[in-house]
Amino acid sequence: MSANNRILMVMPYRQLVEKAVAAGFEVWSIWDPTQQSAAYLRDVAAHSVELLLADFDDERALRRLVRETAVAKDVARVLHLGKEATMLAVAEEAHALGLAPNPPDAVRRLNDKAALRGLLAEHDLSPVRTAVVDGPRQVPEVLDGFGFPAVVKPTRLQGSSGVRLVRGPAELDSWAQEVDALGYTGPVLVEEYLRGAEYSVETLSAEGRHQVIGITAKQTTDAPLFIETGQLFPAPLPADTAAAAAGLVCALLDAAGHRFGPAHTELILTAQGPRIVESQARLGGDRIPHLIRIATGFDIEAAVFELLAGRTVEPGPAARVGAISFFQLEPGTVSRVEGLDAIRALPHVHDLHFPHRVGEVLPHTVNSGSRHGFVVLEAADAVRAAELARTARSQLTVDTGAELVNAVRSEPKQPMVPERTLLLLGHLTEPIRQAKELGLNVILIQHKDKFDPEQARLADVTFIADFTDWAVVEPLARAAHQLWRFSAALSLTEPGLEIAGRINDLFGLGGTGHEPARLLRDKLAMRRHLAEHAPRFAVQAEPLTGRDALAAFGAAHGYPFVVKPVDLTAGFGIFKVTKEQDVEAVWQRISSVRERGVDRGTTLYQVTEYLMEEYIEGPEFSVESFSFAGRHVVVAITEKLVDEEHFAELGHALPARLEPAEEQQITEAVAAFLTCVGIQDGPGHTELRLSPRGPLIIEGHNRNGGGRIQELVAAAYGIDLTHYALAWPFGLVEPLAGRPEPVAAGCARGLTAAPGKVVSVEGVEELRAHPAVLAVDLAARAGSRVRPMQDNWDRLGLLAVTASDTDKAVLLCEELLATRLTVRMDKDGAGA
Repeated sequence: MSANNRILMVMPYRQLVEKAVAAGFEVWSIWDPTQQSAAYLRDVAAHSVELLLADFDDERALRRLVRETAVAKDVARVLHLGKEATMLAVAEEAHALGLAPNPPDAVRRLNDKAALRGLLAEHDLSPVRTAVVDGPRQVPEVLDGFGFPAVVKPTRLQGSSGVRLVRGPAELDSWAQEVDALGYTGPVLVEEYLRGAEYSVETLSAEGRHQVIGITAKQTTDAPLFIETGQLFPAPLPADTAAAAAGLVCALLDAAGHRFGPAHTELILTAQGPRIVESQARLGGDRIPHLIRIATGFDIEAAVFELLAGRTVEPGPAARVGAISFFQLEPGTVSRVEGLDAIRALPHVHDLHFPHRVGEVLPHTVNSGSRHGFVVLEAADAVRAAELARTARSQLTVDTGAELVNAVRSEPKQPMVPERTLLLLGHLTEPIRQAKELGLNVILIQHKDKFDPEQARLADVTFIADFTDWAVVEPLARAAHQLWRFSAALSLTEPGLEIAGRINDLFGLGGTGHEPARLLRDKLAMRRHLAEHAPRFAVQAEPLTGRDALAAFGAAHGYPFVVKPVDLTAGFGIFKVTKEQDVEAVWQRISSVRERGVDRGTTLYQVTEYLMEEYIEGPEFSVESFSFAGRHVVVAITEKLVDEEHFAELGHALPARLEPAEEQQITEAVAAFLTCVGIQDGPGHTELRLSPRGPLIIEGHNRNGGGRIQELVAAAYGIDLTHYALAWPFGLVEPLAGRPEPVAAGCARGLTAAPGKVVSVEGVEELRAHPAVLAVDLAARAGSRVRPMQDNWDRLGLLAVTASDTDKAVLLCEELLATRLTVRMDKDGAGA
């Protein structure tokens, strides 16, 4: 250490002042009294030679105070390790006096989101498609060419404030209102949406040499807010992945000219490698220094001052993991708090923070500042840390009296038995009836657009809520679990699958968790996962980033190829690009779909991202399966009739007419696929093509197939897969020993017609009375408008029949449609 051991610190957290003094420094501190409590500032003052107060919103006055204090006290260095808003101004004043540990340009390049993107582009690091506009009002114009989804970042707000994923015009309008409420009018960075797990890299630098202290794994809420709900140090990453991330961060710090002190850099591990999200010249928040100390014994905060004193520091290896988990509670006025002492008494808990008392209001969590508190803990590994965090969170009981949903019946009709209680998300009425027939207690969360009064009569408890929105469902699920301790959570409807997975993870219920459900719903994530873990199923696929990407994909991978929404079903919004001349027309159709959204079939989907993938040649099949503790049983293979122009399913038949070797290929492929994506229990519906390369997966779902496939399976095999889905989590059904043998066959055909107006529909009741008919679904009515066929939702109806074998079932279905059912159209239409 030099003879001058005096330093001036702006916004020094109290533990930093203590550690600076312990390292041999005399500290003068500057704080804004509106940003900390009087008690907190007394602690800062107790360890400082002097505490000076300033209004951090008055930049000119703050600059003057820094300048005058540094000169008057003859300090050797001026440090700012707090929030970014005032960091550059302080760095500029310190630099002018020759007292700055970092050049102001280095601080600006790291902290300013737009400057950071420019720096990365200049040095060809972490390529990300971006645009910068002068203010929020210019963002819509940029997005016209940039395309949705995109991330919008006000460059001069701190942390994640105002940072949102916008997936369409409605979310863009909502974001504009938010930043307007914040009074923000400055520059905005527009970036492509990066997909992948998020991490942060903590570094310490001295004389331009950078030490990577470690990498932290983040847990966040879903889009559009991405609020951190937990952190884990060290992140469980393969050595080569960690090295690539560390190397990228060090290259960034070199490019920025960062010379001294901590840096906190956030990145996403995409399929193309690590991509930097943002960086700041400070220590990581969310108690990350504490997590590092738990895991390694290394005190990164104290190390800053050891380096400032000219001494060396050596971080050690991690012997444990440190984790922080944030409470996520129902907002509202607190009426009861219990369990805090029980959490503190847990041997693995290091710290607990819950500042809310009875009578105070728990806010809606919209950013990191409105979270509800946290617990810090240690564990042997990441899996154990997640278990211990769940245990700690489960000890906390907070009643708020919030009214988040419309409860049709919020009190059970009879005493609930936890071991027999099921939480259902968004089911049709019949599965609820089946669950009750199994002797289960049923808690139903149903969307208002899908609610049937009969469901409330059947279920023990019914809530009307948007079961597709985790922000709505999570507090409701927590409250329901606290009251009734349900043992399983299940959804057999596509929009509820990921949410059911989150509930299973949250309470450790078993069943399919969120990550397997996400991989199945997110087709791009599935493609990337298969490419890495099951190359035999690899298909060329890339995200659609704009019109030019269509032409680039065709040039790279050839024509034809397919463009489809990342997370939709029923053939909606899928386009085939057969040649280069189709690119403009397909792009216009995609833009139209994005603008109007899902305009038929259901209101529970959003059209957000698209992906491009190579077209797979060969006949198409779907496979119904059920998994028993990781053992996958293929129940039925269905052959599909698909229109290659619009990919609508025109019909299907089972058992599929396959050679034994082909059937074996498909069976093995489906089992390998389900294992690869992490399915352990429950139903599966997998779609594939038997290509010249062998079976290639198109998509998969952890639910039963639609289109009356379940009726066909029941007729052909005598197996009710919905019954298995409801009964298996409770041990109320024996696992299937192996593939069942068919006792019959079935066929379903979609009813189609040329565009026009329906005049009349004749023969429906006669069809329903036929002994071989399993179901007649008819959406067409006199006066209905028939649109050009685009997807499954444009079918006029569906006929399902059974027969002794597949050939006979197909012939019977076609014969009945041709001879028993007539749809009369106006002069522009045709009979079907």
